[in-house]
Amino acid sequence: PSALDNRPLKFEEWERLAPQTIFVSATPGPYELGRTSTVIDQVVRPTGLVDPEVEIRPVATQVDDLLSEINRCAALDQRVLVTTLTKRMAEDLTDYLGEHGVRVRYLHADIETVERVEIIRDLRLGAFDVLVGI
Repeated sequence: PSALDNRPLKFEEWERLAPQTIFVSATPGPYELGRTSTVIDQVVRPTGLVDPEVEIRPVATQVDDLLSEINRCAALDQRVLVTTLTKRMAEDLTDYLGEHGVRVRYLHADIETVERVEIIRDLRLGAFDVLVGI
């Protein structure tokens, strides 16, 4: 639609003309939330993937919990991906885990591209069990 003077409608004019609106967003903002009476969650994702099970554990024992989970997964010949908040934390955690006998590497933006590819390849090949990154 266009205005009588043959110009595109202003947003407010368009809003008045639209009888119904469906807002689709993973993260609706104040504008969308202010104009709806109901928010519907999409339970079944279009990818067919289901949400993973999430377990909340105490912060005080998080490193010990991580170490025990790593050992459990390594015994099953599985790999573990660990995320940290900073590059420094990734490096420090990698050092700590290495001191406790874990086969571990870290990955972040300061690693050169070729080395990143090698690290990911080595993870797939089982050269180490844990990849720590941000």
